Amino acid sequence: MGTGTITIVLEGNPRVKSIEGVESFPNYALSGQYFPTFSFDSNTPLRHYGVALKPTATFKLFDIYLANIQNDFISLDNVIGNEAKEIRQKLLQVDSTEKRLSLLTNFMLRQIPPTTEYTHLDVVIDFIYEKQGILKVKELCEHEDVSRRYLEKKFKKFIGFTPGQFIRQVRFNFTCANIAEGKKTVNEILTTFGYHDRSHFMKKFKKYFGDDLSVLTGDSDNLFKIVFSRIMRTDQENSYHP
Repeated sequence: MGTGTITIVLEGNPRVKSIEGVESFPNYALSGQYFPTFSFDSNTPLRHYGVALKPTATFKLFDIYLANIQNDFISLDNVIGNEAKEIRQKLLQVDSTEKRLSLLTNFMLRQIPPTTEYTHLDVVIDFIYEKQGILKVKELCEHEDVSRRYLEKKFKKFIGFTPGQFIRQVRFNFTCANIAEGKKTVNEILTTFGYHDRSHFMKKFKKYFGDDLSVLTGDSDNLFKIVFSRIMRTDQENSYHP
């Protein structure tokens, strides 16, 4: 997805599977962006709440490069101490999603440092989101008047993606979001986002959810469709703030 994630497990027995094998997932964790090689499941009913973090946020909040936890996780108490256990206990004590989201909002506000620098990398990432990933690295370099080497160095250090990989991931995310919303036909959406060959899009999509696009286009709701229909939907959700 190209983002960091804070996950707090309230019920279930979550496990993660990566190229390193299968291991248990802690009650609270800070995770890096996921590639299809990293899967998450539970052999019992699962309930968890989480926060998706913008690509540079893990460093600003916790002094941890997103690139260093790519397809990996750190138990959140190793990052913020007892506050991780405290927020989980508070989430368990309330009985509604609205209350839990309010608790998580207040929890995240407490993590923000007194001063937060709005960096050039934030500006670059903002522009990629503004364009919904419909641009080339060359255009990005020209717009920002920087070299490709400079961008690659910044992206690899902070995010773990090359600029090209990140642009393609953002474009894929926005494509899936538009398909899930269903306001245009799939072919219209694919053309808008530069997938002139449907098989080009499906090759990437299969890595995430097999070859059945109906998980996004079908009438019944599922987690995959709900997530993609909501991510990157509004300007506010995609805005960076100094």
